[in-house]
Amino acid sequence: MNPEAKHILKNTFGFDTFRPRQEAIIDAVINQQDVLALLPTGGGKSLCYQIPGLLLDGICIVVSPLVALIKDQVNALKIKGVKAIGITGGISYQDLDDILDNCIYGQYQFLYLSPERLQQTLVQERISRMKISLIAVDEAHCVSQWGHDFRPAYRDIKLLREIHQEVPVIAVTATATATVQKDIIESLELQNVQLFKNSYLRPNINYQITETQDKSNLFIQFYKKYEGSSITYVRSRKNAIEYSQLLSFNSISSGYYHGGLNNKVKVKTAQSWMKNETQVMVATNAFGMGIDKSDVRTVTHLQIPDSIESYYQETGRAGRDGNESIVQFFYNVNDVIHAQNQFLKSLPAIDNVKYVYRKLNNYLRIATGEGENTTHQLSFSNFASHYSINGMLCYNVLLTLDRFSVISLSQNYHRRSSIRFRESSNNILHFLNNRPAMNAIVQAILRTYGSSTYQNLDINTSIIALRSNTNEPKVIETLKILEEKEFIDAQIIDADTQITFLEPRDDDRTINRFSKTLKQQNKVKKDKLSQICKLIVQQEECINVLILRYFGEESKPCGMCSQCGKSTRPVNLIVILEKALKSTDLTMQEIASLHPEIEKNQLIAAFTQLLDQGKVQLTDQHKYTWNG
Repeated sequence: MNPEAKHILKNTFGFDTFRPRQEAIIDAVINQQDVLALLPTGGGKSLCYQIPGLLLDGICIVVSPLVALIKDQVNALKIKGVKAIGITGGISYQDLDDILDNCIYGQYQFLYLSPERLQQTLVQERISRMKISLIAVDEAHCVSQWGHDFRPAYRDIKLLREIHQEVPVIAVTATATATVQKDIIESLELQNVQLFKNSYLRPNINYQITETQDKSNLFIQFYKKYEGSSITYVRSRKNAIEYSQLLSFNSISSGYYHGGLNNKVKVKTAQSWMKNETQVMVATNAFGMGIDKSDVRTVTHLQIPDSIESYYQETGRAGRDGNESIVQFFYNVNDVIHAQNQFLKSLPAIDNVKYVYRKLNNYLRIATGEGENTTHQLSFSNFASHYSINGMLCYNVLLTLDRFSVISLSQNYHRRSSIRFRESSNNILHFLNNRPAMNAIVQAILRTYGSSTYQNLDINTSIIALRSNTNEPKVIETLKILEEKEFIDAQIIDADTQITFLEPRDDDRTINRFSKTLKQQNKVKKDKLSQICKLIVQQEECINVLILRYFGEESKPCGMCSQCGKSTRPVNLIVILEKALKSTDLTMQEIASLHPEIEKNQLIAAFTQLLDQGKVQLTDQHKYTWNG
């Protein structure tokens, strides 16, 4: 191993030793070899290109699919004194021009960008003039049309290789089947590739899958039993809020996280959980990427993920410190039926995409041939309800348009207000003479934005609230009153979605270019949902064995998952019931709550046997008491 690599590991990143495979991967990259590295979640993938990026002469380009991941890694490197920059959405042409120039002249060691950015002529031209040391492709499974999160723009990453043919490429991911691995190598045109692969086995993870008709109760009982740091995954924003409230109502500290929250709330909620001020984070899959928390003891699922890959990644956020951890899945048959029905209804067919795309352009008043590089604020719910479009289907269409580089989608809630004075400021202030709070708000607007009559003013209501010593709802209320009195024209938009159009409007032609690929992707997604459903409802095999087999790896039964544990339950169950009922009389529901690992049909069979033997009897309060 290069001694400088160990020095950087210790002095820059604060680690004494490398994790499995890291050392060999870094050696291969330093020796100018192409690498495909398959390391599980928490396996230290980023160091495999960050350390070579610091050692090699030039700038390391990192291609990553998620803005949040780019921001997290860039901020983490900056804290460590590393010169890194990320190109994300919302950046002006001039700023982009300046950043790329600074990269050419050696001001940065790392340049992070999305694959869509590589399609810009300016970016390609400037990269051709940079001294590139290494090309790193993060979340490389996105390259593959057979992967669970295919992004067509990833196919264009090979442009970097065409521009800098001599530069080594490292592709890293946590999950890739044999088919996906082959597709990554071919699509990125990796030469004499060195494949590094850790086992997908997680010996410290105890997989538990429990069927129940009383999910909420078992959910609460689970967290009363296990007190360590935890994540609960759900599929909707509504469920994230409701299950978090359920935990809080039962004195279990929790927060919720989803893509529609504004950045300040996201950061505050995540930091509270990272500091263990909050025990449970109830979240959609928007949470977890880039989160490196080693002491997560449990991960629970209350709804079915879209693939085994997603399930494996999400459960892999538990037990990164190597200590024993539990991943618990609570489900019932309705969850499976609902997932399949909802999933099929929300898969966007070509006609759906064409319809939503056309309505989106009309809603934002974009003419044919126009709109390229324009950014618009959108209330997603208002848009969907305006055209009576199913919310989940509409959302998936927008994700599809984002994935195929028609638009760039960003979900951050904020309020935008635009006003226009119809009366002079003196007349308005005279009207507000006996309304001091409203007067202070108008004074703040005038000081901040001026008082030009019949000129549209985009105002920040949160700033006005701060400068008038009030709150934002009061500012909104004041604007509405002034509009009713015809002193101003006002447009107040609650926006939870920002959309940037990446190409001019061309309706059906825009969609036709990727219609064949979309149909194929829909089929892949259906197959993957079917596989995760089979994993959850099957009653025969070890969960670990099935997960590893999916990724092309054979393993012996783990001996501790919910399926492996069934073989010992007929003997142990009687002992469990005897111990519980000797202490106090209990209903069957109370026993099920205390022991969520016991299946209901097993419990019924055990009680039937004990009743027949006369060892238990049922009281008038419908509780069981021990007679044995």
